[in-house]
Amino acid sequence: MTNTAATSEAKLATEPPKIVWNEGKQRFETEDHEAFIEYKMRNNGKVMDLVHTYVPSSKRGLGLASHLCVAAFEHASSHSISVIPSCSYVSETFLPRNPSWKPLVHSEVFKSSI
Repeated sequence: MTNTAATSEAKLATEPPKIVWNEGKQRFETEDHEAFIEYKMRNNGKVMDLVHTYVPSSKRGLGLASHLCVAAFEHASSHSISVIPSCSYVSETFLPRNPSWKPLVHSEVFKSSI
């Protein structure tokens, strides 16, 4: 392998995956539609309940679940929506590793977890 090819491969490996919002399916997903985080809107669209995260076994360990969560939380933040972290990955892994997103957690959820 040439240095140019190795550099191109390294660049591809370090670039964040493109996450797209699929409003019709109520999820954020990778461009290939294989990895996703599903949500349900609650309280007349004021609260996003993150209910399920899925990454196929062939793509695990690449940080895709975290990228999916970031996309969902960025969307919630830019639309003044609070988040319910029903998915265990979001509540038990993503939020403890990324506490800066905790202010977006729906206040009723936060109160009940104290």
